Amino acid sequence: MNISRNIKKIITSFIATFVIVSMAGCTSNDSKEVKSNTQVKSYNQESETKNTDSKEAQLHFIDTGNSDAILIKQGDKAALIDGGDNDDEGTVVKYLKNQGVNELEYVFATHPHADHIGGLDAVINAIPVKNVYVSNGDANTKTYTDFIKSIANRGLHPSVPLLNSEFELGTSKFKVLSVANTDDPNNNSIVLEYINGNDKVLLMGDAEADIEEKINAEDVDLLKVGHHGSHSSSTKTFIDKVKPEYAVIMAGKDNKYGHPHKETMDTLKSRNIEVHRSDECGDIVFTSTGNGLKVNCNKGSYKSGNEKGYNQGNTNDSSLKNSQNKINSNKNTQSNQVVSNNKEGIVYWTPKGKSYHTTKNCSALSKSKNILSGTIQESGKSDPCDRCN
Repeated sequence: MNISRNIKKIITSFIATFVIVSMAGCTSNDSKEVKSNTQVKSYNQESETKNTDSKEAQLHFIDTGNSDAILIKQGDKAALIDGGDNDDEGTVVKYLKNQGVNELEYVFATHPHADHIGGLDAVINAIPVKNVYVSNGDANTKTYTDFIKSIANRGLHPSVPLLNSEFELGTSKFKVLSVANTDDPNNNSIVLEYINGNDKVLLMGDAEADIEEKINAEDVDLLKVGHHGSHSSSTKTFIDKVKPEYAVIMAGKDNKYGHPHKETMDTLKSRNIEVHRSDECGDIVFTSTGNGLKVNCNKGSYKSGNEKGYNQGNTNDSSLKNSQNKINSNKNTQSNQVVSNNKEGIVYWTPKGKSYHTTKNCSALSKSKNILSGTIQESGKSDPCDRCN
């Protein structure tokens, strides 16, 4: 697990030995049991949990706007996958307490972006947590520092889970399907498959197309769509492989990113996949019986997020054009602001990278061998790096 020097100083005494274990686990091709106080099994071991023993579980996709916070609860056992953004702290903690969560077996921080870990420090400070799992990579941000401090203050030892390891939650379990180590935090997302009896739920974090190609999953009942419905995820090939009956999209109403994107919604619509959206339904709750899923809200629309006013049924061409122009204008303004802070107006990027960087010394480029430089226009990238901007 890579943690920046200033954050390491905070928690060295707590996690030094776990760093070694985690890195060894991530580079090993062998599937083996994780030694901890959790009930964890390797992928190749026969599970003691039988389909006939499954019990009802609830999957809560908490409405935190354009961020992720997912509570899975079976009986008195609960796990949290991500915790919303910084301003969602109160919402997430209150939601957990209203659901009677007195302790969390697991907290999975899928990756270090603020819209996934922003509220986790408040959760960890408010509710006892047994185990914390993080992705490869870190972020030199106050949000990530606050998250790590909360873990250290609780005497917890975060670690990167082993690929293909399993974590029991009552009679159900999580299976780790991806824990990549790339230059892109989104693609480093911990991807989990939740299994309760015959029900299978795939939780993608913000993983994009490159990771989707490698995911070993098929015929799932429910897909938590990657990256808030961005066109960078949910390729046609991937959707045809996993064949979900339901898709959940966690996106904020009228968000500035235009999530969910048209390409994603067209793919889901053409395959008749039932969609449920937090921007339309609010909190989404699925009940897993072990032999089928039930949901608490009506089927959502297939409209894309950049079609402003679709909730009022206004999808005429002029409103869509004006909406798209506004989005493009916002992108250009953001790009100009970044360049104005860079005296030479020069940015850096890699051929396969999704973002541009304002400094060649950005930690996201530390492992890159082929770094190019030029203007933003020359880079062909529209998104600034989260680390150096």
